[in-house]
Amino acid sequence: MIIFEENVEKIYPGTHLGVLIVKGITQKSECKKEDEVAFLNMLRKKYEGVTRKELKTQSPVDAYAAYYKRFGQSYHLLAQLDSMLKGEKTCVYKSPLLQSMFFNELESMLLTAGHDLNKLKPPLHLKLAAGDECYQSISGRELTAAAGDMIMSDSTRVFSSILKGPDYDTRLTPDTRDVLFTIYAPPGIDAFKVKTALIRLDERIRAFAPGSITEILQVLTVMNC
Repeated sequence: MIIFEENVEKIYPGTHLGVLIVKGITQKSECKKEDEVAFLNMLRKKYEGVTRKELKTQSPVDAYAAYYKRFGQSYHLLAQLDSMLKGEKTCVYKSPLLQSMFFNELESMLLTAGHDLNKLKPPLHLKLAAGDECYQSISGRELTAAAGDMIMSDSTRVFSSILKGPDYDTRLTPDTRDVLFTIYAPPGIDAFKVKTALIRLDERIRAFAPGSITEILQVLTVMNC
């Protein structure tokens, strides 16, 4: 269902794209403060004594740092992790789906995007941005993709990019029932890490939506053309 275009195969061979499609999700349960507290305690234990500089040299953060550096940027999940560890950012969401995705991102440090599957029009494409593609961010702000960044599009528009994030139209909401999660893993990240993160995210969803159905859990690899 996802087509890798030739320009991605030439520039970023070895990229992995994790794909998780879960259908029939109900979000009746509410996010609980105690879940955030437990998760924060886990993060602090996991990263105790590890400096931000040291983390940048560890997998998978080192691969993202290298990718973002090509565009003169820093991997934004590092800043979010810092904010969480310092207690400056909350991770309590109205939607259990969003909270599950955010927990999974910080636990794995793998860049993840979530989309309402019913808002997408296949086929889906992973390609490189020309630099003139525009779309609305989750907050509704107008964005222009950075030339050379990996982006995702369906048959009608761009709906996500590594540097700028997912779009407004396909965002996850409390009404989302069928979801597509993608993990963007640039060259240098092991496929096993991506698969493990997908499994963990699937488990988190089943914890609050046991009746959901996992349709696809797969890691796709961009091969050198």
